[in-house]
Amino acid sequence: MGLEITGFAKPNLGKLWIDPCDYRYKLQAAVEYLSIRGMNVSVYNHPLCLLPRALWSFARQSISDWKNTFFDECQSCAVREECGGFFKSAVHRRSEHLRAFASAEDGPNEE
Repeated sequence: MGLEITGFAKPNLGKLWIDPCDYRYKLQAAVEYLSIRGMNVSVYNHPLCLLPRALWSFARQSISDWKNTFFDECQSCAVREECGGFFKSAVHRRSEHLRAFASAEDGPNEE
């Protein structure tokens, strides 16, 4: 589950925040480990552009409409409708690896 930057997370952001790109392969390994063992696995609060394509089917749009936002980079993205987007509190810190995909096939192909 991605981090919502509210409450005590905000003043402790330097200790808590990790760029999703830095842990994406560990997340993928954990999801695949649980999934092949029959667990119902979901990834919450992560935009698709920061996840390996192998995790897209596990990603859920779970952020409440009134808390969900997309950045300028997202406006032309071909997978925006399927993407979980961002908490509005992400204005305090967000990955520098955001990108819009020209098509659904343009997404990351890492396995």
